Amino acid sequence: MSENDEERLLHEICRNSSMGREAIQQVLKDVYDEEFAYELHVQAGKMREFEQKAGERLKQDGKEAAEPNPLASGMLKTAVKMKTAVSDKTSRVADMIKKGNQRGADELKKAIHKYKDAGIYATELAKEMIDFEEANSEKMDRYVKRK
Repeated sequence: MSENDEERLLHEICRNSSMGREAIQQVLKDVYDEEFAYELHVQAGKMREFEQKAGERLKQDGKEAAEPNPLASGMLKTAVKMKTAVSDKTSRVADMIKKGNQRGADELKKAIHKYKDAGIYATELAKEMIDFEEANSEKMDRYVKRK
């Protein structure tokens, strides 16, 4: 195990989950379908759990959890506002969340490969998050098809 790889993978989990949670929070105010809103709240809560687990592990190792990149956060908020301004239909929002979940899972897969010397904890947490994001992506299909 490499401490650097462990730390980097944990930071990636924090960043990924934070961005996912932020995206969900941005779109929730434009979601009027109660079932869909509930699903998004559940996703945001689980994203927070991943962020907290990775952050706690970093703190145990004497490291600070990385703050989200302000530029990336700003760009995310702008993109979400632009897309929801065009249409706040559940299907459009679900498609946007689905693509975000797919992107998040792909980024974590790359991070696991890149930080292959990370320890079991970080690697398993990243894999658990990938499974979660892929499952969310599939759940979003149900709402995308509602057009």
